[in-house]
Amino acid sequence: MGAGGNWREPDRRFVVSGPASPRDLRDLMGRPFFGLGKTPRVIPIEYETRYAGVSVSAPGGSGIATIWDADVLIWLTGQIVDALNHGLWVSRHVRFTPWRLFRDLGWATGANEYRRLHGALGRLAVTTVATSIRHGADWRNKPFTWISGLRVTQDEGVALTLPDWLMEAACDRSRVLTLDPAYFRLGGGLERWLYRLARRHAGRQKDGWRFDLADLHARSGSLTRRRDFAAKIRAIALARTVPGYTFRVISGGKLGVLCAAPTSQSTEAVDNDVKPVVGPAAHNIIGPLAESSSDRWRKSAQLIVSEGEIGLLTYITNIITYYGGDLGLFAPLPAARSGYAKKAREAVADRGAGVP
Repeated sequence: MGAGGNWREPDRRFVVSGPASPRDLRDLMGRPFFGLGKTPRVIPIEYETRYAGVSVSAPGGSGIATIWDADVLIWLTGQIVDALNHGLWVSRHVRFTPWRLFRDLGWATGANEYRRLHGALGRLAVTTVATSIRHGADWRNKPFTWISGLRVTQDEGVALTLPDWLMEAACDRSRVLTLDPAYFRLGGGLERWLYRLARRHAGRQKDGWRFDLADLHARSGSLTRRRDFAAKIRAIALARTVPGYTFRVISGGKLGVLCAAPTSQSTEAVDNDVKPVVGPAAHNIIGPLAESSSDRWRKSAQLIVSEGEIGLLTYITNIITYYGGDLGLFAPLPAARSGYAKKAREAVADRGAGVP
């Protein structure tokens, strides 16, 4: 069995030991899996269409994982893909040192970053997700948390277990996309969400892609009113703060249409090891941006570690003990063909349209 198929083996850990380019999952890009505000969201996210359903919640007002917390998952996905690219064995049971994550994502190495990681891991551990994507009609009966088995010790660093749902996607490299490093410097949740949306659907297609703003409001899971959401999108488009893409809002639909096109120059090269996915437009996506005379764009070492579950309170105590005090720990330490048009459209909607 190849390296990509061995991750289901129990009681073995994939130990992160080197740098890797962070990578995102197509399934997570452009749908409301995370809160977009810096203040953790307590209101559950419910999104369901004919092609995709997403339900996200967190118990007791602890707060849903934010789009900044998702950086941890993006980084871990990158580590898994990089290991597979080198023919190495991987596992959903992972161990890493915080310093390695900080280094790869461009974080500083200080008390604030450890507190940030602490908060992110806590929310990822309690956020419950259910989705119809790759889970079929009974998807609400298959909930999972972003991470489980969380353990933080001074000797081993962070140990956790990723859900099967995420691992299956990470090991299918046609479902994975690299991100521009500048993404991690974006300060707004909506800006981050827009970049991931454009990266998934517009990719590097010179003609870009079109999105109906009213439908994007639903896809984002935003709690703001639709008109306020549209105003924020217009402000971001004018500010040109999203790396690698330019945005423009034109007439169309109820609130307008967002046009996204790759710029001639990005902040930094984005490598691409995945196969392109081409097909009809996904649900709520208008389609490729056709250029016209009135709307012309500028082309600008594995270990065996026993598993253990811990409560959130125990975890908080452990991580404060690990990172607190004067211990010197702040120092750097392919889709199958179908003869039926309906099935093909649904498959493409699940996989995501556009060329990476």
